[in-house]
Amino acid sequence: MNDPRRHIARLAPLLPQLVFALKRRRGEIPDVLKQAGSQGERHISTLISLAIMGPATVSELAQRTEMSTAHASLVVGELARAGLVDRDHDERDRRLIVVSLSSAAKPAVAEMRKRNSAPLLQFLSELDDDEAERFIDHLERLVVLIRTSSANAPGSSVTPR
Repeated sequence: MNDPRRHIARLAPLLPQLVFALKRRRGEIPDVLKQAGSQGERHISTLISLAIMGPATVSELAQRTEMSTAHASLVVGELARAGLVDRDHDERDRRLIVVSLSSAAKPAVAEMRKRNSAPLLQFLSELDDDEAERFIDHLERLVVLIRTSSANAPGSSVTPR
């Protein structure tokens, strides 16, 4: 029988290390992005979201990056002023503004994604397909559990997805 408390002793110290390692790697920003101005974690998250999931409205970006719509709007404005994103009217609903990576940002964001994904690719290449699928499924479940437990915590303003 599985005793989760036994595994917590190994897992608990790894989670902060993972967070710090990811933040440190995210700090490896290509020169083009550095030259555009101070890009914080929310800026980089927004750029990565646009690169991975494609263009989005500010509201969609807010959901993707777990920011308020007001904060996402501020970040998008700063990225637009830096020339890293484009804002265009939606073809079907001209009232909506769709945000996408600018042509200037695309190569730099692709470089950052490639560099940051290298350790993950190495890790996944050491697993067979079933192990990789199970790992991803479990990680996805953990993220959902963390989000929902954070959303249900007293005083939390986070809404579950």
